[in-house]
Amino acid sequence: MAADIRLAMVGCGQIARAHLQAITSVSGVLVTWCQDIDDERAAAAASSCNAHHTSNYQQVLEADDVDAVFLCLPHNLHESFTVQAAVAGKHVLVEKPMALNQAEAQRMVKAAQTAGVSLCVGQSTRCMAGMRQAHALLAAGTIGRLRHVMHQRVFFIDKLSTDWRRVEAECGGLYLPLFGSHDVDAVLWLMSAGAATAARPTRVWSSLRANSAASGGDSDGVLCLDFADGSLATFQFSVCSRQRRTETILVGTEGTLSVKDNRVQLDGELVETEMPTHSFEDSFAEQMRQFVAGLQGEGPLPAPGAEVIAVVRTLDLARVAAGDGVARIF
Repeated sequence: MAADIRLAMVGCGQIARAHLQAITSVSGVLVTWCQDIDDERAAAAASSCNAHHTSNYQQVLEADDVDAVFLCLPHNLHESFTVQAAVAGKHVLVEKPMALNQAEAQRMVKAAQTAGVSLCVGQSTRCMAGMRQAHALLAAGTIGRLRHVMHQRVFFIDKLSTDWRRVEAECGGLYLPLFGSHDVDAVLWLMSAGAATAARPTRVWSSLRANSAASGGDSDGVLCLDFADGSLATFQFSVCSRQRRTETILVGTEGTLSVKDNRVQLDGELVETEMPTHSFEDSFAEQMRQFVAGLQGEGPLPAPGAEVIAVVRTLDLARVAAGDGVARIF
């Protein structure tokens, strides 16, 4: 039996608390440290899992009872904290978005490769039951060759939960880093199902607007991706909509799949599943199960950093294309 992975939770805010709760249902992982710049917040998190706590990140990196760190931090800290962890010989799971830009993401991957440690990104949408079910159906060729993937996410943000999410230099925007990173990753992952190589767009075009009082970042827009095989991926989004809707429609040569409310339909008919997970928190648990299994050599790692660089580059190009209305070559 493989030894437990000893994990440090770095950054103990709202999302970290949700991850700590999800970890309680995952075997093979033991939270040994909780670190936060606010020592009281670190202590509160540590009390929930009987772990050590500290406000000093270096103390975590020097600890013998830490195999991996889970970074739940403002986006502008992802690169530096990942590189430090890699140099210290710790595996890394970093919350999405992977980084503020492609250059940062590449440096993170290089640091992990040089140190011989694993780097994964918290692209937990992949781990939702409906997405996993759709991925399996696509890999089996159920709807033939994909022609068009359409993704729509609309809802309303009245107020962001933390101050740093309203700061461009720390968050990197609004929809694109907070939600677009999930949406683009999930669609590229679905389009890669059953393929020998990961799906990568050839051209990126976008139009963005900043309409939300919650943040000066991108709140509404469209994003279009072209692929070498002629297929398309299109995204529509708004965080100013009083009507909530999140749906992914995958149009193939032999059928159509849709994923909505974590349920999958094939040509309009519900596809039964034995996957029991239906909540946001369950996707966190599934992500951690995959991370632990990967580190223990018992399965593939979830969302490897080298793969997620394509998501960061897509978001970078979307911003550039939105600036002058000209599509960018990937």
